[in-house]
Amino acid sequence: MCRPVPCQLRSFGRKLRPSPAPECTVRLVSSVPDRRNGASTRRARRCPHGLAGLLAAGALLWFSAPVAAQSDMERQAQCELSAIRDTRSPLAVQYIRSACNWLVVNGDSLLNASSKGYYVCLVRQLSGAQSNEAAAAIMSACRAANPL
Repeated sequence: MCRPVPCQLRSFGRKLRPSPAPECTVRLVSSVPDRRNGASTRRARRCPHGLAGLLAAGALLWFSAPVAAQSDMERQAQCELSAIRDTRSPLAVQYIRSACNWLVVNGDSLLNASSKGYYVCLVRQLSGAQSNEAAAAIMSACRAANPL
């Protein structure tokens, strides 16, 4: 008959709450006989797989958030690098950065689909703007072409 005993796991130096796991006597045939019918005995301990799975899922979620954030940062940087390349207008650079940020944060959202065209227009058309006056004219044209 099995009886519950605590199973101890360690995680990052802290001892987790013990959870009951059955401990059973398993009879094995061995070359070293004991007093019970020529078989040896050994105790088998099993830890619950659910707890190990829960710890693994928690660790995956904990470490995947920085990966997603890094991916967003990389996408924004790539957007900015491709558009700012030959741009000399400080106003155009500012709006390209803002548009790239908006596209990374909201670009996949269906709620903002009507605004996406405006920001895509800014990134594409402001690239290479040489003066603030030219950048202002481009922003006005993008606004007229993509009404909110």
